[in-house]
Amino acid sequence: MNKKLLGVKFLERCEKMMINLMDGFDKHLDPEKKILLLEECGRKCIHDRHKKLIQDAKSLYKNSNDMKEFLGKLSKIYDSLQITKEEVAFIWDKCYCPVINKIPAGKISPTFCNCSRGWVKELLETAIEKPVEVILEETVTKGNSRCKLRVLI
Repeated sequence: MNKKLLGVKFLERCEKMMINLMDGFDKHLDPEKKILLLEECGRKCIHDRHKKLIQDAKSLYKNSNDMKEFLGKLSKIYDSLQITKEEVAFIWDKCYCPVINKIPAGKISPTFCNCSRGWVKELLETAIEKPVEVILEETVTKGNSRCKLRVLI
């Protein structure tokens, strides 16, 4: 068997494992536990994959006069952060998570998207050094056309 085919088979097995893992979370864990576990994954992911974004966010906050100025500056370097008069939200046009983004909508539990909640919380909480609330409003895993996480600061 060639290496490319082996790689495809491996990815398919990993995707199936994630589907099964999320099904198990939904079946055996209470909602708070599964949210905390997945948020922790997202918190670690941002530190593993986006160190510069975290450093930039910390610097922007330190050099801003208030939260509005900070969020405006952050939205200029990370365009998925969108600010309107009504809300602050992270919006992605598709799932960018390399772990599940090839899995079709409806095949994996939306529980997984709490990982993204942890990612957003860690980015903002690390920068401003206080807790934020993040609400999953839309996710590709639920069949929405985008992912939208609203932020309450």
